[in-house]
Amino acid sequence: MLIHLFILASVLALLVGVARQRAYVQFFASLFFAAQVAFAVWAVLNRGTTTALYFTFDTLGVTYYALMTLVGWLCCWQSNRYLDQDNLREYKIYLISLIALNVALTGVYFANNITVTWIFLEATTLAAAGLTYHRRTLRNLEATWKYIFISSVGIAVAYLGVLLLSTVAAAAGAEGEADLSYAGLTQAIASGAGNALYLRLAFLFIVVGYSSKLEIFPFCTVGVDANHSAPTPTSAFLSSALVGGGFVAVFRVWKTMQGIPELAAWCGHVLLLLGGLSLLMAAVYLGRTRNLKRLAAYSTVENSGLMMLGLGIGGIGVWAAVLHSLAHTLIKGAFLMQLSVAGKMFGNYRVAKNGGYFRVDPLGGLVLVCCLIALIAVPPSVLFRTEYLVLTGLLDEGLWWIFVPVALLLVTVIYWLCSKLLPLLFRPADFSRVRMEEGRNPWLSAVLLLMVLATFVAGVWQAPELVTLIDSIAY
Repeated sequence: MLIHLFILASVLALLVGVARQRAYVQFFASLFFAAQVAFAVWAVLNRGTTTALYFTFDTLGVTYYALMTLVGWLCCWQSNRYLDQDNLREYKIYLISLIALNVALTGVYFANNITVTWIFLEATTLAAAGLTYHRRTLRNLEATWKYIFISSVGIAVAYLGVLLLSTVAAAAGAEGEADLSYAGLTQAIASGAGNALYLRLAFLFIVVGYSSKLEIFPFCTVGVDANHSAPTPTSAFLSSALVGGGFVAVFRVWKTMQGIPELAAWCGHVLLLLGGLSLLMAAVYLGRTRNLKRLAAYSTVENSGLMMLGLGIGGIGVWAAVLHSLAHTLIKGAFLMQLSVAGKMFGNYRVAKNGGYFRVDPLGGLVLVCCLIALIAVPPSVLFRTEYLVLTGLLDEGLWWIFVPVALLLVTVIYWLCSKLLPLLFRPADFSRVRMEEGRNPWLSAVLLLMVLATFVAGVWQAPELVTLIDSIAY
């Protein structure tokens, strides 16, 4: 079934490329996202099955794929309004790149082999580059080449880690055969057949290499630039679905390392370090940025850093990291999608030049208020629950020397987000140049509001089905 989806995506991308009218282009692209919805339903009903040898529909992959399907459909919907002034050729290239990115992330989510994951993550680089260069300005060109170059360097570094793991798998395999499936690697590592130094270096190389996708230190800056340069509906997709793909890739490798306590502890220390540095970078640059899209991008860096802290702690921290990642996918997707509506109305994303959004678009303003509450982790935000678990986990592990700076950095992040988003909503402004009817999208805002409110419900009450879902992924 997955192969059929890949074939259908190729056919529909070709039809998008040859279509001569914008309506047909949008129709064929919409068909792809409708097919993704149908495939998501099929994947949910067929969890646990394996297809084409290298893809397994486990709970982790199916959950993230369902969220990607939702955000991707919203991205396609809003892009048609957001890019209404683009010529037909540019719009076709944009949609083809968006379809390619969805296909590549599908492979990342469902791959049961570390090499296959690596291949599809590299494919996301090329697809995301096409979206980043959409406006074709000098800034876009710079951001695109930086993204391609640094992401490719990161992927090459990650491949060194894959090679080191292959030596471990070969040492444990019969007649030197290396089983690079995640299940095979888990068994090989737990058996103690591998070199401890190789395993530690492999994990370090892979996490650092994938940091451009997960948007954590050290390669997170290219993700920030890509989010800034790409059309805002695409930024919503990159900050949610692509970051989710990076988390899935790192999480699968992290789980293979848990069979040896000493190795698991070392991996935890690496993640604590990278998570802390990501928080520090986000707190510093949130104060310096004057652009709302970059503000959202550095917020992603902060949240990804919290996910790494959760994995680094272990235990309940893993549960918190998984829930945080899933909730962040919905919240950040909704936030940037609504920001695209505001940007279309105001014509820019400068912090100092916009204001009074709540007055010109009350429903959209309500969405942004709810997103702000969610991102700063104020109850009933589910992120309050996950951050509380991470912080208490640090104290339970006796890591008070990490707890104190992390808590201070989180307070700093809250201050910068509030000080730069609240003026957009309530500051008096001149509305003479605001394109109200052209930019406003009340139906989209209503859907986005429901998405954020769903995360609020999860913050107040974790349904047994949600707890079971997170347990099955985390443990």
